[in-house]
Amino acid sequence: MKIIDGIYQLLTPFPQFTFEDAKMLRQQLEAHPRVTKGLPYVLPYLLKDGDDTVLVDCGWNTDSAYAALEEGMKEHGSHPSGINKLVVTHVHPDHYGMAGRLKQLSSCEVVLHEKDAEVITARYFAPRGLVDEMAKFMEGNGVPPMDTSGMSRGSMGMIGNVAAVPPDTQVKGGETFKVGDFDFEIIWTPGHSPGHICLYEPNRKILLTGDHILPTITPNVSINTQTHGSPLGDYMRSLHLLVDLDVDIVLPAHEFEIHDLTKRRHRIEGHHEERLNEMVNCVDAGGSTGWDVAGRVKWATGTLKDFEPHMQRAAVGETLAHLEFLFEQGRLAKVMRGNHLYWLKA
Repeated sequence: MKIIDGIYQLLTPFPQFTFEDAKMLRQQLEAHPRVTKGLPYVLPYLLKDGDDTVLVDCGWNTDSAYAALEEGMKEHGSHPSGINKLVVTHVHPDHYGMAGRLKQLSSCEVVLHEKDAEVITARYFAPRGLVDEMAKFMEGNGVPPMDTSGMSRGSMGMIGNVAAVPPDTQVKGGETFKVGDFDFEIIWTPGHSPGHICLYEPNRKILLTGDHILPTITPNVSINTQTHGSPLGDYMRSLHLLVDLDVDIVLPAHEFEIHDLTKRRHRIEGHHEERLNEMVNCVDAGGSTGWDVAGRVKWATGTLKDFEPHMQRAAVGETLAHLEFLFEQGRLAKVMRGNHLYWLKA
């Protein structure tokens, strides 16, 4: 789908969907963009001027996702073998998964933020140690021993759909690159991942946000063994980095485009303020673990005990991110009791 001349929105499906499903999803998105919600697909963006072909994000490494990418690029006179540069907004599988496949096919330059480049080996090339670390981490945050195994493995079953490759170029944020007469600036927006980036084109007033800002849902911001400090604090501060940008069109990696960045940013901030207050109310007077609090929070998709293990891990991680931000604000304290971390009202 053409956004403007030279910027095209593509669609690649998640692993549970076929190529035919992808075509149907694309038709639904084009006909009724605000009806197609959730995460059954990722939206890569093709930036093109003559033979200069840049892809922003790519999708999972499945044959159906590759076929959808190939067909989408063909509609705009391109082919995956002609990609010069692949810019990955963050290292999660639905954005990075096909990177190695495209690198092998096109010899493209793979661009990733240095903070996300740091976790590739542990996450994709040697994940066994990460599983062990995650089991200890979950147990330390109050997860019952009988649940730690499934939660620590989490999304390990998805690794088969990732063709990992080290980046050719690691960025810090602030760098620029040209595609024809487009001038894109890389903005480091940590939170959803340590190295998440957005791309801003000031002349056309276009912002590609990856998962940083989405139209109806908020990205998972979690604490896990590969995060440091306060990811939610980083995320909220990253939202403020966008305040002064002159933006007409926001192009996210899921759902549909946004035309009022300020309004959407305020709603996201309001959502997290409500969730922070809820988290405080879920902490017992004598202190609670992250697992305790996650079990009391009202989740939009159900209760913690009913979630699949990888969703339980995401819920606990998101809870911990909120608790850590409350600690940063001085609204909670924390203390180790034996091998478990407890949160207390300050």
